[in-house]
Amino acid sequence: ELAATGFMSNRGRQNVASYLALDLQLDWRKGADHFESLLLDYDVCSNWGNWVAAAGLTGGRVNRFNIAKQSKDYDPDGKYLRHWLPELKDVPAPQIHEPWTMSKSDQEKYNVRIGLDYPEPPRSKFRYRNDGDDRGRRQPYSRPASARGAGQSGGRGGRGRGRDQQRVQHRY
Repeated sequence: ELAATGFMSNRGRQNVASYLALDLQLDWRKGADHFESLLLDYDVCSNWGNWVAAAGLTGGRVNRFNIAKQSKDYDPDGKYLRHWLPELKDVPAPQIHEPWTMSKSDQEKYNVRIGLDYPEPPRSKFRYRNDGDDRGRRQPYSRPASARGAGQSGGRGGRGRGRDQQRVQHRY
């Protein structure tokens, strides 16, 4: 979509940035540079600021997107996917969001061979855990005490969370 039109929805931009920077752990600057070269509505502050945030470098909450869930939530019938990925045109909605999970017989039935007509998915560095609410979540990471600063408050001058309640931080 971006290469063909020069546009991508904000949700699409966030999904791409999250997937590249967090799941694949690629250098976020390459993604920001690529988007800069293709976006018709390019704005330096918006583009680079959003990529910095997506990579988890702002010190705030890290928004990591579960791409398959986002696809199911925002394109339940797969119309958008079929438009931009014609090799999946015959794949039914329940399977179009994760076509690599299809059996060999289903791949034959729907005229798509994973690894030939449609790529194998890159292996994410993330692992989901299911908390019963179907949201993909990153396994918690606790910074070592030496990285938190002095005192029981984690270096926040007595305000905020105690050492045992530190916000989960991203490792970049």
